[in-house]
Amino acid sequence: MAEKKAAAKDGGVILKPIEDWKKLHKVRDAVFEGLKAANGWRNGKQVTEKEFKAAHHAFSNGAADGR
Repeated sequence: MAEKKAAAKDGGVILKPIEDWKKLHKVRDAVFEGLKAANGWRNGKQVTEKEFKAAHHAFSNGAADGR
């Protein structure tokens, strides 16, 4: 998939589909599906690496009951 440059106001950071970040950071399928559900993301959602890592960290280290 293609990557995009964010608007100049965002400092020109790279946006990539979440599937690309999944591969790059070797996130397991089950964790990835939970991450998508928790954030309301659909396949092809474009985010920055920082956004993806923050969401992954919050999902992986959050309480199992969603508190």
